[in-house]
Amino acid sequence: MAVQGEEEDIWLDLSLGIGGFADVAVVTTPVADKRKVRVRVPPGKLIPIVFLPGIMGSNLRLSKARQALLKRSDNIAWRPDDAVDGWNRRNAEPADRQMRLDPDEVEVDRYEVTDDGTGRFDATGDATVSSDKRHNNVPDDLGRVGKLLIDDPKADPNHPLANNRLSFTAAQKARARGWSEVMFKAYGDIIKRMEYQLNDMLRGHGANAKLSPIWTPAGNHPGPVRSERAVMRDPSAFGATGAAALTEAEIKRIGNCWYPVHAFGYNWLKSNGEEAKSLAPKIEKLIQTYNENGFHCPGVILVTHSMGGILARALIHPDYGNIKSKVLGIVHGVMPTTGAAAAYKRMRAGFEGGGIEDNIIQGVLGDDGAKVTAVLANAQGGLELLPTAAYGMQWLHVQDQNGNFLARLPQGDAADEIYALGPQKWWRLINPEWIDPARQLGKPLQEGGKTKEQIGPKATMRRVINAMKFANAIENTFHERTYAHYGNDPEHRAWNEVSWRVVDGDAAKAGDPANWTLVPGEKGDNKKGLLKVRGSYGVELTLKLQPPLAAADGTVPVERSASKVKAKVKFTQRGYDHQDSYKNLDAGASTLYGIVRIANDFDPPWWDKKD
Repeated sequence: MAVQGEEEDIWLDLSLGIGGFADVAVVTTPVADKRKVRVRVPPGKLIPIVFLPGIMGSNLRLSKARQALLKRSDNIAWRPDDAVDGWNRRNAEPADRQMRLDPDEVEVDRYEVTDDGTGRFDATGDATVSSDKRHNNVPDDLGRVGKLLIDDPKADPNHPLANNRLSFTAAQKARARGWSEVMFKAYGDIIKRMEYQLNDMLRGHGANAKLSPIWTPAGNHPGPVRSERAVMRDPSAFGATGAAALTEAEIKRIGNCWYPVHAFGYNWLKSNGEEAKSLAPKIEKLIQTYNENGFHCPGVILVTHSMGGILARALIHPDYGNIKSKVLGIVHGVMPTTGAAAAYKRMRAGFEGGGIEDNIIQGVLGDDGAKVTAVLANAQGGLELLPTAAYGMQWLHVQDQNGNFLARLPQGDAADEIYALGPQKWWRLINPEWIDPARQLGKPLQEGGKTKEQIGPKATMRRVINAMKFANAIENTFHERTYAHYGNDPEHRAWNEVSWRVVDGDAAKAGDPANWTLVPGEKGDNKKGLLKVRGSYGVELTLKLQPPLAAADGTVPVERSASKVKAKVKFTQRGYDHQDSYKNLDAGASTLYGIVRIANDFDPPWWDKKD
């Protein structure tokens, strides 16, 4: 039998339970085992990391009424991690897309709960698959992700108290933190990396504390650096200019703190301003819960992807979320700071394809303008990604066959000169015939019907105008502790400007492009970027949308949008496309760098206080 001694005592660390409490499970031992079980005291300080995904990055579920109307056996509205659902929807008609992605008939598919208290949505599986099965994009075998997210020990079923023991898996805890609300195949890597690396900064306690091996300086030695240690390199190695490397003292200063990672999906079909008003109370409740559970939680750090950055800026704006005092800082990834010309291109010609997987994704998102417009014309959230006033002027070009410019728009307001134009203008954003393919206007309410205030050309124009007003409102809204990264890669080009080029016909004889008229029907617009117009004297021209030219991430251009973020440090990077940016080593390093800097910059006296 082992000799009892201090060195043989059992030491346990507290973890973070499903309700936001620090807890630890102790397994009883035989009477003959005389060792003591000791539990290390957790830190009193806690700062949640809140991840906000991009457009189409949040899972949405249908209302019960819309599910019944569509005669679906499930309530999936949008779930990009579900390969079977994606394959089945890749060829969906515009009308099907419109009804399935109706902003008024979907909500975020949250784990075990619904945001709607009226019973309109099924959250727990009474009418469709159960929560755990529905949320298995975070896999059941997720397992331990750092010390705060672990599987609870399972009670011995023969133990007399077994029936009173609640046991949760790491996957269930992650789902309760919102991880399964978002596109996990795109965001899972960075969410897990933040969770385990931020909660393993120090080994030991007090004066004896040392940096964890994954936070030791990487140095300048040749060869690859372990991914976790990449953040400890000189920032020039992952895209910054003139930024200082993180130091051992900075890691030690903030190391005795917990950083649980949460994800918040949102209804990306609705305005970011509207969603900020809904999300702000949830973030405040998160902070309140941790404080009520015995922690010192001053606020959150936001980490965003793409349109999630627009939402974050709305969260700190006084007219929308109004929670700037609760946000310690923001890390923006690939944010369309002032919009993206790709939004115009996709509403006119659909999403881009490529290889087999890209072609499937293209089909799911919409491979022609009619499919995309059927959704985004009725969704202000998507319209808020159009180029804004801050994007600048003259980004829409008309060229002759030699590339000479015949026109450049807008000269002033894009809403007046491009977005809100009627169907007679061939370069306009919206084809009114593509807005309501499901014919919701005029149908009875119980059949999914809507009024003129809700759908149709006038309703869409109102959304466009409101989208531009929202963009103008947040144009200069940036947190003073902002860090950002974005792609500037010639292998992933984006539209800084969009060009319609004459590819057939004599442009010189056709007169002013402003007077050209679109040939009716699909002969005039094939929905995929090929137009036929008539100019002066009946001259017919064929125009084609030109491919993107600017080095970027495939979606957000650098010059007009991504680089316009106001940040303490901006990381300009290569090696990733827009959607999968957070799978990239450098993007991950810049994210962790920003979080460490934000934490260090926050209220020095708070860090100096003893727990």
